[in-house]
Amino acid sequence: MYSSGGPVAPVRRTSEWRVSRWRPWALIGSAGVPVTATMIAAVVLAVVIGTVPAARAQPTPDAVRTTSASSASASPPAGTVVRADRFAVDLDGRVLFLHGPAVPPGVAVDIATVAQWVASGFTAVSLGVSMGPDGTFTATAGRAGVQARRSADATATATATATATDSDGLDQLAASVQLVTGQGLRVMIQIVPTVPATRVGDEAYAAALRRVSSRFHDVAGLVGFELVAPPSASSSTLNGAVRAQDAHHLLWRQSTAPFDPTATVVINDEAALLVGWPDGDPAAVARLAAAADTTQIGWFFDRPLTDTAAAVVARPYPSVIAGVPVGFTYTPSGRLLALSYLPVSATGGTFGRGVTTQIRVPARAYPDGYLVRASGATVLSAPGAGVVCLVTDVGASRVDVRVEPAATGQAPPVAPPVAGDPCPPARGTAGATATGARTPVPASPDGKVNGVLLWTLPLAGAAGMAALLGCLFWRARRGQANWTGG
Repeated sequence: MYSSGGPVAPVRRTSEWRVSRWRPWALIGSAGVPVTATMIAAVVLAVVIGTVPAARAQPTPDAVRTTSASSASASPPAGTVVRADRFAVDLDGRVLFLHGPAVPPGVAVDIATVAQWVASGFTAVSLGVSMGPDGTFTATAGRAGVQARRSADATATATATATATDSDGLDQLAASVQLVTGQGLRVMIQIVPTVPATRVGDEAYAAALRRVSSRFHDVAGLVGFELVAPPSASSSTLNGAVRAQDAHHLLWRQSTAPFDPTATVVINDEAALLVGWPDGDPAAVARLAAAADTTQIGWFFDRPLTDTAAAVVARPYPSVIAGVPVGFTYTPSGRLLALSYLPVSATGGTFGRGVTTQIRVPARAYPDGYLVRASGATVLSAPGAGVVCLVTDVGASRVDVRVEPAATGQAPPVAPPVAGDPCPPARGTAGATATGARTPVPASPDGKVNGVLLWTLPLAGAAGMAALLGCLFWRARRGQANWTGG
């Protein structure tokens, strides 16, 4: 076909162009260059972004992954404590400050005593069990109010005074664990070797850990297992003993407190808890409690809880923080609590909507009531509640909270704190991050936050971006084909 202007190339159908002229490189030098470059850059960027948080969430180098089929496949029990960097966190990714007493082996626990602990604002209890030289456990006889020290030279106070079977010792412990967790408190299980047992090798400790972790791995509200063992004990052997039976809970080991060489902490990698108080003097106790607050760690009090001691340790504190703490102090003289935090998850993920921060407020700290002043968050709890509940305001980048004593008659009496989680997710709160369920944080075999989602979500986003840009690529190719053919 000819026109008056000369010969014209015949117009090809689109299907003909696809069969005979489709060459991916044909677009180079035209519109395909920016499209192709954009697609490759987007995919690479998404993968890199996913690598950074995933690397943070990977197990520590000495973690042992030899888990049993039952423990590896099960989900973490409710209330499980995991670790994110230097913080103990719950399954929502919130930072936990655990406060509570330490109960040595053989000391009976009753409901009335647990109720007093709850009223003091405590959220956890450390329960001891006596370990023999062969790694087995015996039922022990103890006197109420006697507190065992966590140093090697004091383990004689926890020596078994009765001969019994291994199951008797764990049955005795199980009864106390059930009582404590049944009242809404978390529990740490402390394994205390007898004097002869302190001289045994790693295998006896490993055998004891296998027995305890097998018995208690499915307990809701378990903080983990604390082992009073010499520093020379092999971390890989002991971690492997726990992992063989329990894929979710942490093993805590003793160390010297960084803020006081006479005090003791237990550690899991970077996370720590104050557990050894060298002096029961009220001034010394208040000093160590303040040091723990400043260091942003929780504690278990291993001294007798007399009225004088209880007046010192029953202090206001944030038990659960929906964010990363920036600063936390409590001034006993003015009874002023100051808390600042960034409303981002310590796990590197994001919070589900309505996840709350909780501040425990014992009544004895505020006999005339208290006032709460919050910036960046909305208070959900009623005036005078024993637990102050806050939810982050939409768009807030930082939250600052002050709890201070009220003048006589300006605030209602303080109700006793309640155990468990008295602050349900906020629903429809004006100005606050509203409605929605919590997003659980899966735990990895070493108790750290699992990085699987941190890998898969960015990669899924990269795949979606690639598909979108692929469509644009195809449209650009098709448009060039029509332009060239037309």
